[in-house]
Amino acid sequence: MPSVIIFVGGVFNPDALMRRNLKLPQLLTVYFPVLLIDFAYSSVLTNTSFYTSYLGLSSTFLGILNAIMTGFFVMLAIPFGRLSDRIDRRYVLYAAFLVLGAACLGLPYCRNGTHLLLIFPGIGVSMALFWPAYEAWLAEREGEGELVHRVMLFNLFWSMGITLGPVFSSYLYGDANPFIPFYLAGISTLFTVVTIFGSNFLKLDVARTEQSEPPEVLYPSLPVRTTHLNLARCANLASWFVLGVLRRLAPKLTKEMGMLPTTFGNLMLTLGSLQTLAFVILGTGYSTRWHYRFAPILVVQLLAILSFLGIWGTQHTLLWAFAFGIIGVSAAFTYFSSLYYGLDRHVDKGNKSGWHEAILGVGILLGPLLGGISADSQLGVRSPYLLCGVAIAVAILIEVFILIKGSRSSEGSRESEFPPTEGSL
Repeated sequence: MPSVIIFVGGVFNPDALMRRNLKLPQLLTVYFPVLLIDFAYSSVLTNTSFYTSYLGLSSTFLGILNAIMTGFFVMLAIPFGRLSDRIDRRYVLYAAFLVLGAACLGLPYCRNGTHLLLIFPGIGVSMALFWPAYEAWLAEREGEGELVHRVMLFNLFWSMGITLGPVFSSYLYGDANPFIPFYLAGISTLFTVVTIFGSNFLKLDVARTEQSEPPEVLYPSLPVRTTHLNLARCANLASWFVLGVLRRLAPKLTKEMGMLPTTFGNLMLTLGSLQTLAFVILGTGYSTRWHYRFAPILVVQLLAILSFLGIWGTQHTLLWAFAFGIIGVSAAFTYFSSLYYGLDRHVDKGNKSGWHEAILGVGILLGPLLGGISADSQLGVRSPYLLCGVAIAVAILIEVFILIKGSRSSEGSRESEFPPTEGSL
């Protein structure tokens, strides 16, 4: 099982899980739900993108459909995250499963755009209920020790789910019977309920998992941590702008460009595999030297821009696969940074997770919406990929501004802490 392999010091070590007090029942009931639910979400969204092409709906309509769904997610992620701070988080999770299950049952009965418009807001509500509550529930369930390791496992599992969903949908989709992935997503949702419910009977030794941070770890000052949190959130917004285009709009675009659905599935498998591998590496102790540094995020974003220029400029499957892989690595860096910086040394985890999800949700909203409009314009069906490169470039400019402003604030705070003495300049 790939999820039980830990990358330690450059070597894959399955025994590391046991040393970290993570046993198979804990993996299945604490981390496996995120794989199942993201498999369900990504299956639904990929299959809907294919299905809109079958119904003869435009790319602009698909962008609006995703924007409406994501709008509900963005508006409700923060209040639902705060709600999960006040009540048992599992109740919020159960509500998310109920809403998503109902949507999976209703989608096979959709025969036109109006039907889709009635159901997709429910998917956005379900996402807003699930993600902030789950991320905070996970942090509590596993204690406060080794945050890097726990964030890595969380990212590892959801990355596998969001990779397998489009792959299965691409291979199972057929115009003769386009609803199989919807049913599969419903089954995955049901299994997610079972795993979350099963965690009630699993007693974790929280006292054992709570480990003090190594004494040699030096935390940056609050202004520095705040600056890099804002940097990571901006970069992550841009990443999910482009992922929104690739995951929600590209299935339709590639199908209309003459590519087979299975080819798109293989491209997403490449993206997801490299993203998952990057998450594993980011979960090692070696990666901590990259924390609270701007250079790694800047480099991967520049590489992502070059990748999108290549996708826009030519239609070559091998080149596209290489570019998709680089984009997956870039998305892993920005997502990991945004989530880790938001949870590191914060008590209000539900609130911070809500902001994390809401900000990336804005990217998911804008990407398919603007990309769909661009695809239907005179710019052509490949223009959304150029738009993705421009979006990342704009994000880099904003990040540089945030970094400069943060540096000035840090210098000002240091000067206020050590006022000049008499006779000093």
